[in-house]
Amino acid sequence: MSLESRDNARIQVLDFEPAAVHPGDVVASTESGPVKLYSRDAVHTAIVDGVTLAADEAHHSNQADRFTWAITAVMTYLDAPSAPWAEVKNRHYQPTPDAAEDDETAQYIREQVSQAVNNGVDAAARHTGRRFPDDLDNLVVNAALTLLDDPDADFYTVAVECYSESPRVVRSWL
Repeated sequence: MSLESRDNARIQVLDFEPAAVHPGDVVASTESGPVKLYSRDAVHTAIVDGVTLAADEAHHSNQADRFTWAITAVMTYLDAPSAPWAEVKNRHYQPTPDAAEDDETAQYIREQVSQAVNNGVDAAARHTGRRFPDDLDNLVVNAALTLLDDPDADFYTVAVECYSESPRVVRSWL
């Protein structure tokens, strides 16, 4: 969709679908066109809902370490893409989640969110005893990114849109 570095580099719009913008969405104008922006709250909701959807389909608790670490890592990497794992650990062990004044401010482009979700889930996989992310981790990523744009999406939607497979086939991988 879009590409932007956190270092105020140029934003490059690769694909923008006006039909994907709903009333209330925040869209920023760049020299190459409009981009949709997301808030920390929207990203947090999407990753939590993505974890819940994936955990439910795999018959796991959404409170399992693989999922709670992934959520913390995603939110850490959203704010600081090159943060060391030690920073993720510090946030994970805080008694209450850190809240920022701008949690509801739309400020992240899709590419930033996608990078944080992918890197967070991958890092959580490595640091919770798995050498590589697995199919369940992949489902978390796809579900979170789908739910970011379509909060009403369900497992069927994720299976068909992200994998071009039936839910039964995707479920068999878990």
